[in-house]
Amino acid sequence: MISERIVRLSEKVRDTPVTICLDRARLITDFYSQPSMEPFMIRRAKSFAYVLDNKKIFIDEDSVLAGHLASRLHGTPLYPDMTAWLRDDLEELDTRESDNLKFMPGEKEELRKIVKKWEGRAFGDLTAALADPDMDEMVNLGIFTKGVSNKSTMNHAPFYDELVTKGYRFYIDQCKANIAGIEKMNIEQMEKRYTWEAMIIVMEAIIRFAHRYAKLAEVMAADCTDAERKTQLLTIAENCRVVPENAPKNFHQAAQLVWFTHLALQMEYNSNDNCLGRFDQYMYPFYKQDLADGVEEAFIADLVHEFKLKIAELWEVRTTRESIAYPGCPLWIHMMIGGVLPDGSDGCNDLTRLILHCMEDLQTKEPCVSFRYHDGVDEETFRLALAVARKGGSHPAFFNDSTNISHLLSLGHSLEDARNWGICGCIEPSVPGITDFQSNAGYFNPSKVFEIMLNNGVDPISGKQIGPKTGDVRTFTSVKQIMDAYEIQQDFFMNKFVELFDRIVSCHAWTAPTITGSCFTHGCIEKGTVLQRRGAEHRYSAVAITGIANIADSLAAIEECVFNKQYLSMGELMDLLETDFEGKENLRQLLINKAPKYGNDIEEVDCYAHWLSKLCNDQITKHTDGRDAKYTMVISTQSYNVVLGQLIGALPDGRKAYTALADNASPMIGMDVNGPTAVVKSLGRIDPLLAQSGVLVNQRFDPAIVKGEKGLEIIETVVKTYFDDQHGQHIQLNVVDDETLLAAQKDPQKYRNILVRVAGYSAYFVDLEKDIQDNIIARTLQKSL
Repeated sequence: MISERIVRLSEKVRDTPVTICLDRARLITDFYSQPSMEPFMIRRAKSFAYVLDNKKIFIDEDSVLAGHLASRLHGTPLYPDMTAWLRDDLEELDTRESDNLKFMPGEKEELRKIVKKWEGRAFGDLTAALADPDMDEMVNLGIFTKGVSNKSTMNHAPFYDELVTKGYRFYIDQCKANIAGIEKMNIEQMEKRYTWEAMIIVMEAIIRFAHRYAKLAEVMAADCTDAERKTQLLTIAENCRVVPENAPKNFHQAAQLVWFTHLALQMEYNSNDNCLGRFDQYMYPFYKQDLADGVEEAFIADLVHEFKLKIAELWEVRTTRESIAYPGCPLWIHMMIGGVLPDGSDGCNDLTRLILHCMEDLQTKEPCVSFRYHDGVDEETFRLALAVARKGGSHPAFFNDSTNISHLLSLGHSLEDARNWGICGCIEPSVPGITDFQSNAGYFNPSKVFEIMLNNGVDPISGKQIGPKTGDVRTFTSVKQIMDAYEIQQDFFMNKFVELFDRIVSCHAWTAPTITGSCFTHGCIEKGTVLQRRGAEHRYSAVAITGIANIADSLAAIEECVFNKQYLSMGELMDLLETDFEGKENLRQLLINKAPKYGNDIEEVDCYAHWLSKLCNDQITKHTDGRDAKYTMVISTQSYNVVLGQLIGALPDGRKAYTALADNASPMIGMDVNGPTAVVKSLGRIDPLLAQSGVLVNQRFDPAIVKGEKGLEIIETVVKTYFDDQHGQHIQLNVVDDETLLAAQKDPQKYRNILVRVAGYSAYFVDLEKDIQDNIIARTLQKSL
């Protein structure tokens, strides 16, 4: 049971429309209107401090945790200093279908004026100038996307394990001691000094921000006539005087410290994929001590609920295109539970189980609660997690300790550190507190490259010669010639992709340092440098690969239908693709039904999925980025399978022009017909150990087959088969039938709280654009093992 207070908070977060808050936009514009010769690092630190010191604050009448992103509930700030795209998308923010936002009266015109002041001066303008014209053309054609070009590092994973035992003052004192320890000043030492000073400015500003809430709570308490609420307000005031400056004394204060820190990470640069780390581990000592001190577990459960609702209230304003690719405004804020401890023993505890029971009572779209599985996991806790997922709330997702630890060992982490991993991004593993990770170098689209290869380097939609000439496929006589030509095309485009990202990520170091994140990542204070200037020892960037299934199925169709059975020639196949199978539906069905399809445990087609993933990984990992960081591969599309599919014509697998590609690493919609066990065996053949940043897998189950104990065993068998036998990295479950989703489309209000797993995150089904809804409905509904 959840308290009435939590019910009210939940309803507010769900029911309050998202509105654009101009508070930050006004303040940052005002700050930068004042001339200054200060070093950019100090200037940037002071700009954030200015926002924290002057932004409007409030405390909701039902809250016991202080702090909000904006000046009102479900408000979302804007970053005109970073997002050059605002000039183009401003007018449709409140009219677009996906992630529609509202302006307060008169503020749209005010925003136009603010954006005008930043024209040509925003961070996005700087990165736009770094791209060559051919790179921009490749982005426009859908060959790849341009990552982190309008924001700084979007992934932070502070060392909360240590932070909750120290408080900010410990790190401030470290910076001061480092400054005092400078013996001889030179250029390098001056840069370090400015960095330490900037860190002090930011941490002191966050402490003052907390003190502002303490003062507000005290003022509200003085006027409060309700005894219970008065006590709550005075507790808020006390907590905000203690944390984040000092180490917390109880669960309530620890949660407040983590929340203030997480809030600051997002507020500073609009970063979103910030990992909460192993919440059930670093909060467990406070949980145990509170119970020993007589605190009721129901109160701690309420704090867990409110903490999650705080995260759920966060919002990010994206471009119109990204609002379609990432519908429902995912932030990928992962709360890790379960998994092995640094010594290899099982980490499941009473707090793990309390969090899962809280999820039985109330699901939220954020944070992404992620359960770490291993072969020695506490079986009762694991089955509880499966039961919670089965209820249809789409959380938790499941991650395999063995595979993720293996990935991190291959990236140079020690075994003890690797065992402390969390997800930072969609499904990408990293080690909190010691890693600088970029989860969005961009999306690379093999299906578009394949289409260009089929046309000898020409994009058939625009008619432009965008890639190298690799031969007229109408004259090819083997699949190997197709694969060889594709390899040349992909290598050409991958080099362009990497070159563009290297320029952008290097620009971060000189314009957009994430000072808050640097304060709480080992290496930065010690070296006197920020994350963007190689502060962390471990650095890597993930390149997302889309549409694996479409390439595998296309190669299998060409091999079987053209070269083996000779149902048609390569010339006839190309004619079909050019006309989008018009008047030739029988031949389209031949390509679909006569060739094997990925996702059915058929080695003849699965081998092509392995070939492509290995080729992508080899071509990606031979590079390092502008920070001397390693590149990694993640097989993931989010909903870019819909967006990028709109830029691609017909493919040899029978897919029609401009329709959605396969989502993530899953089979093409409707092509997996042999059940979920066959799907995970096909996935195993692409070798999940290749993609060091993960393989995203969606599976949707019919509620009728997963009922009761037998149904739970079905889900458990699928997860364990994939993890234990196939070395799978990640799997997420939707347990909802077509009838319910179709009914939700007709009557959104009645079904407004249905959460579905989209792609590495959850969203309310009725909040998604219809194209995305239809894509989710079209996913194979597993009705047997």
